[in-house]
Amino acid sequence: MNETSVNNQEPYREIQPFLRHDETLLWTGKPKEMPASQIPPFLPIFAIFWMGFAVFWTIMATAIGGPFGLFGVFFILIGGTLFYTLFFGQRKLLKTAVYAVTDRRAIILTRDRNGTNCTEYVFSALSTVNLEAVNGNTGTIRFAEDRVYVEYRSGWSRRRTVNSDAVRRSAVTAFFMIDDVHRVYRLITDQLEQNNQ
Repeated sequence: MNETSVNNQEPYREIQPFLRHDETLLWTGKPKEMPASQIPPFLPIFAIFWMGFAVFWTIMATAIGGPFGLFGVFFILIGGTLFYTLFFGQRKLLKTAVYAVTDRRAIILTRDRNGTNCTEYVFSALSTVNLEAVNGNTGTIRFAEDRVYVEYRSGWSRRRTVNSDAVRRSAVTAFFMIDDVHRVYRLITDQLEQNNQ
């Protein structure tokens, strides 16, 4: 293992248990800063509308009397979960993220209440990567499409809804806002060329 090219010992200690005995670690890092929201703009608008209507309906139903006000509490809980998932779920995961590049794959570690999650992008199976949101020496390297909604089809209707698992997955589609992004991007593209020859 080539530890001299690893730029930070703390991420190395976290990533080390997930390395294979015969691969070379080329780079490790963490997000320098939390990225701007990766969420499509219509979702926060929908969440605000949902929450506003749920609160209004609950207040009006409670004022009329009877048990109708209790139904509104259920919709307020859904709205609260939607708000939390959209605005805090991905950022919370990214605070725990650790990134690594080896001679065979890109690795993303995140932690949640269930433990550590390891996502890998094997270079021999990866066709391309994208460089995004570059600002000076900081930027994002994306490996997969970022989808924070799930599409459901039923008969003639189709709807899209936010799914907390989809938000969790969207946090592991890229190396978000890393330092020295151009060097890491070249490192990855060099490995892609070598592994796809």
